[in-house]
Amino acid sequence: MLHDKEIQNWIESHGVATSFTFIVYGDLLQEEVDLLIKGLVIMLEDEIHTKSMAIFFDKISEEEAVAWKVYRGTSLSFVFAGDVIQLEPVIQMVIGDGLEYLRYKSEYISSKRSYSYV
Repeated sequence: MLHDKEIQNWIESHGVATSFTFIVYGDLLQEEVDLLIKGLVIMLEDEIHTKSMAIFFDKISEEEAVAWKVYRGTSLSFVFAGDVIQLEPVIQMVIGDGLEYLRYKSEYISSKRSYSYV
């Protein structure tokens, strides 16, 4: 995910990219992810430039579930250009509430900052 070319460009131009990862215990549909994105964009419109945001959602295989010590489901990550770690509580609340509304059991895993060391 953070090896994506666009994310690498963000890291080079901003010095850092920040990601927030959730585990969803179910198979998210594209429409459901779109709904979560819209809610997050509305909540963050005064805080950051949301055009510098990428979303990745991938199914978690049995092997990945064993390695991560979680159950099968979907990995859902929101990646932002720059250091936006201060938004962690807002992102946790919006996405957590959205997933609960969609009737998914989920867990917030972590935030991570990826820096440019060039």
